[in-house]
Amino acid sequence: AKKIHFKSILIDTHNDIPTTAISNGVSFDQSLKTKTHSDLQRMKEGGVDAQFFSIWCDGNMKNPFAWANREIDTVKAWAIRNPSKMVMVNSVKGIKKAVRQKKLAALLGVEGGHMIENDIQNLIYLHKSGVRYMTLTWNNSTPWATSALDEETKKDSLKHKGLTDFGKGVVRMMNQLGMMVDLSHVGEQTFREVMAIA
Repeated sequence: AKKIHFKSILIDTHNDIPTTAISNGVSFDQSLKTKTHSDLQRMKEGGVDAQFFSIWCDGNMKNPFAWANREIDTVKAWAIRNPSKMVMVNSVKGIKKAVRQKKLAALLGVEGGHMIENDIQNLIYLHKSGVRYMTLTWNNSTPWATSALDEETKKDSLKHKGLTDFGKGVVRMMNQLGMMVDLSHVGEQTFREVMAIA
């Protein structure tokens, strides 16, 4: 099993270390044993070849787009400080090249559509910054997509259920850009409407 594990390309699609690092004043490229679940050295030891770093804040944060950019800049700074161990990538080709160079391929995913602040230009900007997936909702709904939590607990008070026209436009733009539409946390109605489009 160990031989197969280390011979395979292992991709972890979700790691909250950017939020944890900023909140606790630590850095992914230092030893964080006993402090966090992961750090750069343990990724190497564990045979992780590619890591999607989750760009996240809860739905109550003011200026979530600015926070997203802060977290993105933090991940990029880790890669810049460690060019022999880690590299930012945004494609399958980039992952394969990083694996050949024995570097951690670092990718970005946004967890929660609220981070685009209802502006399609912010989505485009995040894609240009290297983001390759976005979770449409976190536990909180956006004005354009309902979350699983809200569809279950606020079903009688929701202004809409599923995707609005703007939400459908977000999904279409993500398809056009080549961003993965992450359906974690979304409500059943949102899920079904995304599947009808994507």
